[in-house]
Amino acid sequence: MSRFSRFLPCLALLLSLPLSGCLNTGPDVVCVDVERVLSQSKAAQQANEHLGKVQTILQNGLAAYQEELKKSPEEKRQQELQQGLAVLQRQMALEQAAAREVVSKHMLDQIEAWRAEKGDVAVIARQNLLAAPAAMDITGEIISRMDAGSVSFAALPKISIRTQADKPEEAAPAEKAPAGKK
Repeated sequence: MSRFSRFLPCLALLLSLPLSGCLNTGPDVVCVDVERVLSQSKAAQQANEHLGKVQTILQNGLAAYQEELKKSPEEKRQQELQQGLAVLQRQMALEQAAAREVVSKHMLDQIEAWRAEKGDVAVIARQNLLAAPAAMDITGEIISRMDAGSVSFAALPKISIRTQADKPEEAAPAEKAPAGKK
């Protein structure tokens, strides 16, 4: 019996060795702190500089628009100013979204290049994790890769001032097409 009791643990060890390769259930998982990338990378800083230029252009456009509105009748001035502000705010929101998209695409390209080098690795946003060891975080590597490259943003917007008075009125009767014909 003593011989059998020494043989049993050895047999269990030998049987478990082939199964140890089956314990790896899938790809390695790493994470990237997306918020950090979108705030600390060189591309994010370039986006902020670009948006600063856009904001200056829009503010100058607003100042020119306000100056132009001084020529409008008082009762229409406030309404036109509100409409102009809304247009400029929408433009700024579009510019911010476009700049963020450029930085995000650059980040995703660098993550994909990193994955191509590392093989079967899943990359998830750190913001989606409740807890993870620091060794899983590749944010620094991704920021370094992003900083080595460059990004380009859309051309700066051009502002043209148009008030209600500038809009073409109905065509003169002589210019209108006869009724029923197009």
